[in-house]
Amino acid sequence: MKVRADQLIQQLKKNLAPIYIISGDDVLLCQEAADSIRKAAQHHQIDERLRFVADAQFDWQDVINENQSLSLFSSRRLFDIQIDKMGEKHSKALAQLGQSLSEDNTILLTLPKIDARTQKAKWFTQLESQGVFVQIWPIEANRLPAWVQQRAQSLDLSLTRDAASVICERGEGNLLALSQELEKLALLHGQGAQIDAEKVVESVADSSRYSIYDLSDRLLMGKAKDAMHCLNQLLGEGVEPSIILWLFNREVQTLANLLQSMQSSSFRQACQSEKIWDKRVPFYESAMSRHNKVTLPYMQNYLALIDKSIKGLEGPDSATGFRNLVMMFCGYKPTCTELDIP
Repeated sequence: MKVRADQLIQQLKKNLAPIYIISGDDVLLCQEAADSIRKAAQHHQIDERLRFVADAQFDWQDVINENQSLSLFSSRRLFDIQIDKMGEKHSKALAQLGQSLSEDNTILLTLPKIDARTQKAKWFTQLESQGVFVQIWPIEANRLPAWVQQRAQSLDLSLTRDAASVICERGEGNLLALSQELEKLALLHGQGAQIDAEKVVESVADSSRYSIYDLSDRLLMGKAKDAMHCLNQLLGEGVEPSIILWLFNREVQTLANLLQSMQSSSFRQACQSEKIWDKRVPFYESAMSRHNKVTLPYMQNYLALIDKSIKGLEGPDSATGFRNLVMMFCGYKPTCTELDIP
């Protein structure tokens, strides 16, 4: 059965299915859907949760054996399985898992965004027929202000449409970043506050805190000392590592896209194709003077390592990894990273 994200709560109130499949590429919406299922499992007195992150080397036999065995601590268990990249190995294992679903266990399966072809595969239709498929769609740009206003209401804030638009402009579509901006406003102005665009701008101007966009500017301009200070402030304030990772990914990918476009067009034309604002063109021009077809793939590979670390797999400590990336971004490659160790 397929349900929208906004229908999930109602479905969970009716009953708990043997399996839930969450698929999408927005971190916040996928995380909140998964949290709703975990909470519902607790409501149904499922206190034992088994967590698995399935990478290319993952041994699925552990999951299959656990699913078929009895728990020593609880009559029912939640199998919380995350797959970041689908492959034949995973699909075969899931087909086998689908043959042994039972009311004794509930499986929460979080997948990356999957296409229509995958949704028609035998293993997927088998799982969907036995449970609930929650497909997470990105929020369109023209709907973001309304989403921000609704989110603000859940924090007991009242935002004008203009205030929501200003916040959306700052967040550039990243829902985690937008959510954090709202939480900051709630802390600054208190419950029940009426927030207009002027208050949003004032809060930004008066705050001594850095934002991830301050980090972006310093990275692109190659200001290593300032960027490192900004990063340390963000880490000290408890900014989610996934938000910082998103920023690095965005800027490295933008530079890689510019480099690709510049093979057949000028730098200015490449910036236009990437929809970079005129006032930010000098920032990217500075960054492009330090990077090339060797440095950018290296950073992308290193970002993949940090992504694994944040998700609980092997990899560099995220704070250390981010500091290494600051140095790389500003043109100072560390003597050695995990990528250089055979």
